[in-house]
Amino acid sequence: MPADRRKPLHSDFEMHLQKQPYTVDLDGFSLDVDEDVFPPDLGLCAQNMSRLCQQYAARIALDMGCGSGYLALSLHRSGISEVWASDIHFPAVACAQKNVKRNAPDGGIHVLQSDLFSNIPDSIKFDLIVFNQPFGPGEGEPVCGCGSDGGYEITKRFLLEMPSHLSQGGVAVMAFSDREPERNSPDHVARELGYPIKTLLHKYYGEANNYVFEIRPPSDSSSAR
Repeated sequence: MPADRRKPLHSDFEMHLQKQPYTVDLDGFSLDVDEDVFPPDLGLCAQNMSRLCQQYAARIALDMGCGSGYLALSLHRSGISEVWASDIHFPAVACAQKNVKRNAPDGGIHVLQSDLFSNIPDSIKFDLIVFNQPFGPGEGEPVCGCGSDGGYEITKRFLLEMPSHLSQGGVAVMAFSDREPERNSPDHVARELGYPIKTLLHKYYGEANNYVFEIRPPSDSSSAR
C-alpha cells in the first residue's frame, strides 16, 4: 500500500481516508476508524486473514500493526483467551483501545504502542502472530503511520525478530497484494531468509492478486510446502 502522499493513492484507499473519522460495522464489531488509522474495511484482506486464522488452536496471539483493532477482536472472539495488539502509530493505538473497550469489555486483549517487538515482553511466546503489514515504503508524508520503513524492509525486520517470540509450533500469518513489487512480498523475503512458507489464500480481486501466507521459523518445516 503506497504510503507517500506524493504518489497517487489507490482510489478506494483515498475514499476511506476522506471519510475519516467514521464508524463501521464489520463482522458484528462496531469500529471507530479515526483520522490517520488504516481502514479495516478497505478491501477484503483483513476479513480474509480473520477467517483463515480460525484454523489455528492458539492460546495466545498477537495482532502486530493492529490499526483499529479489528483482527485482535476477531482473534479474541474465536476463542483465543489472551490477545495482544500493538502498533507503532499512536492514533492507531488510541483507536484500538476504544474499540476493544467497546467490543470486548470483558478483557483479554492488551493494546500497546510498539515498533514491532520492541515493547512486547520477551517472556511471552505467541502461538499465532498476525501481521497485516505495509506492503510498500513511502518517502514523503506518512499515511496511517506507514512511512519509509515498509515493504521489504519491515517484512525482513519482522521475520528476523519473529522466531524468538513464537512458541514451539507457532506461526505467523501475513498478507500481500501485487499492487506492490514482488520483492516486498512475505513470500519473497521468507524464501530469501530460508523460512518455511505456504500460501493459505490466493485470489484475484480489486485489480490485483491478493495473498495470505503462513510463515514458520527456519527450524520448523513441518507444514511448509
